[in-house]
Amino acid sequence: MNPVKRFRHMLTNKEVIVAPGVYNCVAAKIAEKVGFPAIYMGGFITSASVYGEPDVGLVTGTEMISHARNITASVNVPVLADADTGYGNAINVRRTVQEYEKAGVAGIHIEDQAQPKKCGNLPGRHVISTDEMVAKIKAAVDARVNEDFVIVARSDAYAEYGMDGLIERGRAYVEAGADVLMLLQGLGLRSVDEMKKIGRAFNVPLLFNMRHYGAIPYMSVPQAVEMGYRLIINAWGSLGAAAYATLEFMKELKEKGTIEGFANRMIPFDDFTDLLGLPEINALESKYRS
Repeated sequence: MNPVKRFRHMLTNKEVIVAPGVYNCVAAKIAEKVGFPAIYMGGFITSASVYGEPDVGLVTGTEMISHARNITASVNVPVLADADTGYGNAINVRRTVQEYEKAGVAGIHIEDQAQPKKCGNLPGRHVISTDEMVAKIKAAVDARVNEDFVIVARSDAYAEYGMDGLIERGRAYVEAGADVLMLLQGLGLRSVDEMKKIGRAFNVPLLFNMRHYGAIPYMSVPQAVEMGYRLIINAWGSLGAAAYATLEFMKELKEKGTIEGFANRMIPFDDFTDLLGLPEINALESKYRS
């Protein structure tokens, strides 16, 4: 079963899908090796790791799709990718969906933010009208060639319209054809009770973004599942961990002039090249050696 069909199959069969966020192909390969059934490529993690910029709408759709293409080519598990606002109106969304499909991802999420968009953890976000977002979702559904390709509708409406407005929008987005809802928990939902209310309000798969900060930190997978969330991501934790490790490595080298004391915190070189697929390449070289 190909990754796109597998992702749809997991959703249809109400499996719990934990998809950690990855910032490059190495992180993707590690997530796959550890045994995660899917992975997630977000806008914040891409903007930060590839361009060294905050997620404030600076990265284009072309750049996001290019990064997604590299990641999907490096693994065999389904990849869910951030498509921000769809990069324009409903017509732009059509092309966005088609290009992400060609890149090999299993699904995307599109948000109802107005331009310039920002990371969901940043203040100052505003949303477009419900009607405009509904048109984008309909365009996304119509544009996909593979019916198994998953459309996730994300709403950032909580700050401006509150819980009732968020739920109202979620229902409109499902009616428009969204397969999954991502009702933001960044600077959005402020309590476990609100999470539970969202879980009771919908019968479609719900996406939960696991965090180590904010109003609802350290929510475990079992806790989220109990409240009705079955697609669980951790949007940028792998980059946060990598940045911390890199900072410690750089400090060690700068302050001590040696990396000897850090060696036991680094993956062995041979293990790393195995992760990258060197044994398979060596086998192919032997096969085709004249």
